[in-house]
Amino acid sequence: MTIEQVNRIMSAAQVAPRHYDAGYIALSYFVSLIGSLSTLQLLQLRTSGRGLYNWYLLFGSSVTMGGIAIWSMHFIGNRATVLYDGEPELQLAYNSTFTVVSFFVPVLVLLGAYSLAGVGSDEVRKLRVIVGGTFAGSSICGMHYLGDAGISNYVMKYSTTRVVASVIIAISATNVALTLFFLMHKNFTNLWWKRLILAFILAGAVSGMHWTASSGTTYMIKRKQAISDNTLSRQWVVVIVIVLSVFCCTILLAFAAAAGRERRQQYRRAQNIVLASAIFEDGKLMVLSDGTLPTKTITDTFSERSFEESFGKRHHVFHWIYRTSRNWRAVVDLIPGMRRHIRSAIHFPRHHHVHRGETTQFEEYSILFQEMFCVAAKELADVVHQPMESVGVLYEDIIITASASTKFDSERQYEPRPGRGKVLFLVKRVDKAEATRLGTFGFRFTSPVNVYDILSRTMMVSKHGISTAITNMANYNPEREALSPPGVYLGCFAVQADINGGFDVLVQQGATSKLPNRPLGIPTLTSAHFRFLQQYNGKTTTEIIAALKENSTEAAQTAGLTEEFAAQFQTALLTLRNEVKDTTRNDMKDTYFDQAVLDSKPHFLPTASLGETSSATSVATTAQIIVFKTIIPIHTAVSSHQLTLLTPFNFFSTQQRAYPGCPEHEVHARRVHREFSGRIAPLTPKRAVTRRERYAQYWRPKIGFRRGGFGDIDTISRNLASISQSNLVTDDPFASAGIMICQEVTVDVAEPKNATEMKDLGPKVDIAKIDETVDGLTWCEVLLKSVFQDMN
Repeated sequence: MTIEQVNRIMSAAQVAPRHYDAGYIALSYFVSLIGSLSTLQLLQLRTSGRGLYNWYLLFGSSVTMGGIAIWSMHFIGNRATVLYDGEPELQLAYNSTFTVVSFFVPVLVLLGAYSLAGVGSDEVRKLRVIVGGTFAGSSICGMHYLGDAGISNYVMKYSTTRVVASVIIAISATNVALTLFFLMHKNFTNLWWKRLILAFILAGAVSGMHWTASSGTTYMIKRKQAISDNTLSRQWVVVIVIVLSVFCCTILLAFAAAAGRERRQQYRRAQNIVLASAIFEDGKLMVLSDGTLPTKTITDTFSERSFEESFGKRHHVFHWIYRTSRNWRAVVDLIPGMRRHIRSAIHFPRHHHVHRGETTQFEEYSILFQEMFCVAAKELADVVHQPMESVGVLYEDIIITASASTKFDSERQYEPRPGRGKVLFLVKRVDKAEATRLGTFGFRFTSPVNVYDILSRTMMVSKHGISTAITNMANYNPEREALSPPGVYLGCFAVQADINGGFDVLVQQGATSKLPNRPLGIPTLTSAHFRFLQQYNGKTTTEIIAALKENSTEAAQTAGLTEEFAAQFQTALLTLRNEVKDTTRNDMKDTYFDQAVLDSKPHFLPTASLGETSSATSVATTAQIIVFKTIIPIHTAVSSHQLTLLTPFNFFSTQQRAYPGCPEHEVHARRVHREFSGRIAPLTPKRAVTRRERYAQYWRPKIGFRRGGFGDIDTISRNLASISQSNLVTDDPFASAGIMICQEVTVDVAEPKNATEMKDLGPKVDIAKIDETVDGLTWCEVLLKSVFQDMN
């Protein structure tokens, strides 16, 4: 077209003829799609309305939606509008100021809209979503008409009907997409294909609004309009859009790569020994933005063959880490040394396997595992932004992973399978303020029901198994573990030999640190109560029930008590019998509890006052228990039910040493320092000795030769003494940790030589070896010992 024709067209006031380029129409929709998908990807990572992490995500989602899905789509769509058969001089040109402003306006509006619609929490308020969606849809319309206002060489006229229709399309489609998104985000059901569908809807809202408005727009060229220096060419607009689109595609590829890497890591973690954090706030579980738990791998080379028995509740290593998790202060200062020791074991395996004294390879591996557990706990504490002292306590059950068909059994945990991974849990409770603080770091608190499917899939366990475990942990209260309110209780102490060694003991379901018991309704035992109980000492449950039915009143009066206590004792006994009955039998005759024998001697339990916090827990022995003792035959199958189950006795005994405020914590801390202080000293490989050095080492000690002549004896002695002192300093096992001092008194006992030495010369004092790192007997160990004494 000639210049004269162009000038004639510009002088005439006529509507510009136009047609559309299908390629640019498709491209504009694709650009809007990737912008919308990136927006939803960023929004689903938000966990709270606070914290820089969540504000970065909010701002990024506003830019990807406002700057790419809306702004870029608009100008690519306008590029599809071809005027005057594509004459370059007569195509749309833009004012750079309006173009820049039209970029930031939707970004700012969407920033407020997304902040209002959803804050990443577990709550979805429909009114806020609707208002936020309305603002988001309005930003699409506002950007479109603001961008059209920046066209510098044409005057636009709009159809009122099309304008209204475009507004309705933008607002309604945006509300539908955002409402569905936040509902799925709340329930952790926003899978990638669902987000893709919602991205299509959002892109449809942008494109639908744009083309509805454009189809009702007419363009009239401005007469003799001079080209301004402030005009932005169409080519530059396309370049800017391409750059933004590439940036958005890079974000999506990064998310895809991260998701793929996470899936591979989840599979590897399912084969490893993993430590997970289970933090609860009013029944809600803290998870990452993808619905998984914060985890750290303890070891990826674990093999149960390296332990003398299967790793679980019976294993002494599990007992050690169980007690340590309830007294993290014992190992906090040792963590750096443990890291060094683990690295030295990896880099210098020969030095690691050099035994110290009588230490065996099994013991070395057990110690390494304990160190790796402590280091993993410290790393997990850093992940969840908690000090190690309050990262949580180890939960008693272990989940076997990498087997989706594995069945969970609260008594035996998961059925162990060689080569499978394991998950250990650190359980903690927080208040609302702490939950809000954790939300600023990218964590969410949600109902556990929402993440059962995700946890089952990522851990490769059955949904029933993980749901049972999480439910038990939610109801688990470590602050009250092994602690009983003051009072007197009637309990059952039933043990059964295990075919793998050791014993099992009958405990309460949901409170495995306590025996099945019923309160007797009295605050303490008096001498009258002792007289009453002594009448039935050594008798079986069946005999006592029969005797109480015949002469309970007479027995109470003989002991100096009222008939009320006898009735309370009888009621407690019948209730306890019903709770511990063998559920494998339909009748109530000849159950193992019927053969239990009453031990009238009271045993004192760890006590906590009602309403008392763990920090001020009283350890006064004000809770007493009178037990019926029995041994369950090994061939008797005792099934778990809602009230009782069997647990390893050695683990039950460990629980009695791990309750809050237990004095045994100090014993365990001293033993830990004694055991690890020497081992965590840096191990340095010895340098190879040269031939000359070997020659010198062979000759010099013998002849004392040196360049100036023979040395005198005093000089050689001083040199040897200094060498010995240097070796002592170098080999000091406490070089990198504190010194643990224990008092030991040794007494030599000799046979008397005459009768005079046999005479009683006054009061006797028994002197024994004192070792402050040895645990004393717990009340349940005393009970078990008495059971075997009764058998003999």
